[in-house]
Amino acid sequence: MTADMESAPEIVQPSKYWIDLNRRHAERMASGIENFKRTLAKDYFTWMRVLPWDPQIRYLLAQLPFPAIARAILGTFRPFKHPHIPVLEGWALNFLTRLVWQYAERVAPKEIAALDEPALGNPPRIIQAGQLISQDLANSILEFQSFSDVASGAICELGGGYGRNAYVTSKLGNPDQYMMVDIAPALGLAQLYLTSVFPKKKHFEYRPFTDFDAVREDLAASDFAYLLPHQLAHLPNDSVDLFINISSLHEMRPDQIAHYIREIRRLVRPGGHFYLKAWKESHIPFENIIVREEDYPLGGWRTVYRRTPRIQTAFFETLLQKRSD
Repeated sequence: MTADMESAPEIVQPSKYWIDLNRRHAERMASGIENFKRTLAKDYFTWMRVLPWDPQIRYLLAQLPFPAIARAILGTFRPFKHPHIPVLEGWALNFLTRLVWQYAERVAPKEIAALDEPALGNPPRIIQAGQLISQDLANSILEFQSFSDVASGAICELGGGYGRNAYVTSKLGNPDQYMMVDIAPALGLAQLYLTSVFPKKKHFEYRPFTDFDAVREDLAASDFAYLLPHQLAHLPNDSVDLFINISSLHEMRPDQIAHYIREIRRLVRPGGHFYLKAWKESHIPFENIIVREEDYPLGGWRTVYRRTPRIQTAFFETLLQKRSD
């Protein structure tokens, strides 16, 4: 997988930021891949380095009633120390996770009740009302609500990390197939995770290919598929019903963002949808690049909505539909 990625076209090679992030991933995985929800997760969508004036906390404090806030405050030090997580980060994790979970319980009670946090990856043991809770599960449920009406058919996600959204969308939606597209080692971790939590599903595990016809039947028969970014180019036009990108395009150079959005437009069928959630303003380390919301080349789509999402108010989210003409 790594060798195939290294030989891919330059436009899909990791940015300097992701090269550094992959180096840190390797260091964190020294404690064991079995602990990735305590180590790698902090580089995906689990916040452990937050301060009291963080936008997420401000939003949640404004939305939740005092008893819920009090429960989160009282739970800040339970547990007092998480293995593999620094103490102060663990306290911030406890507090924010309890706030996020209580908010999700109020706006998505059926979805929260329907799902459990998978034990694989050794998630931080934060217990509320006897239930293991997590930011990832709560945030993925809220994100699912943003595109639930179109979460069917062939779904493709670019930069899906270890598979938190794939897990929730596959449990709550009605996809015929879910394709995960990412760089190594994230793609390998997603494949390990999803094959484990969905052992009865058919998985098209990663393999090098340049001829789509050589994999057409195997890919079509799969419930989940795992592809490197440059393999998107081999997929046929108009073959995806819903394309998802959450918190990864903003970590790329503008030329890469434009490249992927062109690919997404090619792959989404007429009438299909593209869900994007990204920072309103992103500062990309090492390359001195700032990417703003208005910099995304999203012309030519029909905008279903464009708004500030719940909780992560420094982000924007948009659901776009590919015009039939």
